[in-house]
Amino acid sequence: MARPLLLRLISVGLTLVFAFAVTTRIACAETITLMGEDDWYPYSAQKNGQLRGFAVDVIESAYASVGLQVNFVAAPYARCLMLVKSGQQLGCFDSLKDVTLTPDFLFHKEPIFKAMIGIYAKSDQPESRLNAASLSGHKVGLTHGYTYGDEVEKNPQIVREIAPSDLSNFRKLLRGRSDYSLVYTRIADYLIATYPTEFKDKFKLLGIAVEDKLYVSFSKKQPDAERYANLLDKGLSIIRSNGTYQKIEQKWRTPAP
Repeated sequence: MARPLLLRLISVGLTLVFAFAVTTRIACAETITLMGEDDWYPYSAQKNGQLRGFAVDVIESAYASVGLQVNFVAAPYARCLMLVKSGQQLGCFDSLKDVTLTPDFLFHKEPIFKAMIGIYAKSDQPESRLNAASLSGHKVGLTHGYTYGDEVEKNPQIVREIAPSDLSNFRKLLRGRSDYSLVYTRIADYLIATYPTEFKDKFKLLGIAVEDKLYVSFSKKQPDAERYANLLDKGLSIIRSNGTYQKIEQKWRTPAP
């Protein structure tokens, strides 16, 4: 009887040692903090006290694949950029790698995702196909703190009507305070589905201002920023090759309002 009891004690002891080792490893895992926009669903938004969205899941999975944990902090995009630029925070997402941001921020190479900025007009607007060059001389609704690609950013002939959010941007368009609104197409789809009484059948998409890749913008004043940017590249490559990225895409394909 003594021998089976001894074997059971050894087994229990090994289980406890293994559990302790796993717990210690988790507790000691390297953790970084990144800021994400608090109101840009389905890419990134604060929901029930947590930052959630497609970009959040992609970044979290990419870093997990290289052994890093991420603590996400939500903030308005303009504040997010300001804190990263000043070196108070490590990184902010989701950012275009355009002429406005590249002088002040460090970017990784592998994009988080690709997206289109739509040119929206009221539904009673005469039909015409537009692009970024077509916006010259027009009053165009833009969202505070956002950047819209080189063609828009370098065009001084665009009359900029700035709104605090994409939602306000659309509301200004409805009230005639702008001729067009620039809103990412997936954000527009989500807003129209979320506010059907206010927005359904009120807008039409007349063209694409830019189709571009989005990134985490890292601080040039943080000493380890380049290392974390390179690790994100490595992680993004891993999750794209092992099918994780595709599963996240499927999850967020049609988010509920």
